[in-house]
Amino acid sequence: MRAKLYSFPLLGHAMVICCRIFTSTGNARNSNTMNVRLKSEGYSRRRITIVESDTAIAQKLVAAIKTNRTNKTSNAFECTNEIIECEVMSTQREFFDSDPAKWDLVITASHLRDGSGFDVLSYVQGLRPDVPVIVTGTPDEADAAVEAVRAGAADYLMLTGHEMISLPVTVQKCLALQVIRTENDDLHAELSHSLSELAVANRELQQMIQRLEIAARTDDLTKLSNRRWLNLMLDNRWEEATRNGIPLAFLMIDLDGFKRFNDTFGHQKGDEVLRLAARVLEANCRSIDVSARFGGDEFCILMPHTDPDSAVRVANRIAIAFDEAVAAVAGPDVHVSMSVGVSHWQITNPVNADELVRHADIAMYAAKSDPDLHVVLCDDQRKSAA
Repeated sequence: MRAKLYSFPLLGHAMVICCRIFTSTGNARNSNTMNVRLKSEGYSRRRITIVESDTAIAQKLVAAIKTNRTNKTSNAFECTNEIIECEVMSTQREFFDSDPAKWDLVITASHLRDGSGFDVLSYVQGLRPDVPVIVTGTPDEADAAVEAVRAGAADYLMLTGHEMISLPVTVQKCLALQVIRTENDDLHAELSHSLSELAVANRELQQMIQRLEIAARTDDLTKLSNRRWLNLMLDNRWEEATRNGIPLAFLMIDLDGFKRFNDTFGHQKGDEVLRLAARVLEANCRSIDVSARFGGDEFCILMPHTDPDSAVRVANRIAIAFDEAVAAVAGPDVHVSMSVGVSHWQITNPVNADELVRHADIAMYAAKSDPDLHVVLCDDQRKSAA
């Protein structure tokens, strides 16, 4: 068999159409392949697959595309810089056996020797919904045009004898729309990827902010609240208590014998005792309480919604738990204990939050001065004596 070669220039570019026309058994009637180097680099290869059982019509369709691309007076493809391949198949079965990856545009007759163009359209939409399909038919099949477009065809071309003009324009439109759709899909994918990266970055930023916020209000050694956070919460709880009449207690805690222990066993052991005291406080506090390191070996607990008796009970429980913890860890020969001063705004009637803290400090020093006491509740008598 002889192959017929089509090579033609367009606006100074050498272009090629490679035509493969198959019989119903898949044997080649004509097979032409020609590779031409473009004068300007950077071209793409586009494949138009024509499914047409009528050989004469198939040749007219190929000729319409070839003639338009070689016509310098036509501007239908003047902005393109690509190699176009036309592959003609005479049966639906041949098309179904072809490689979907090679489809760029499909032109199918509405009626085929072994099937229907609507079957081809449905097949393409199932495998390659991005590939435009042009359905062709005769003028007496006008009703099929509406049906084809509704079924998803990119266009419907009536074979009226003017294919030399109408087909290239239709092909150009479909290929241009395909490029636009592909670019839009790529942009959408890039945008989705960018939004995903932004969401991840935002989550990481939120986590970092949370870590910084926690670090800003936490004592590095004991992991209790620091003095800054305590003062902030103290002001808020004081305003709440005085405005709504809510009970509010404050515990000031000092470690007796800690300095001597620290001088004897070193700062590392001293730090262990401070962390132990912090764990005891946390274990005996509610979620609404604020346990904090006041400074050095002094700790405190802000206790909203707490009556005086409950505050004293918690203070005694903490002091006993600390004695037991120290004995278990450091042994009975280590003498470090807690003195706890308790103040309550409904007993001593402080004028502000700072005075509530000062009343607890007064009670704490009273507990330190009496070896038989671990916990002292500040009252009007002790407040006046101070």
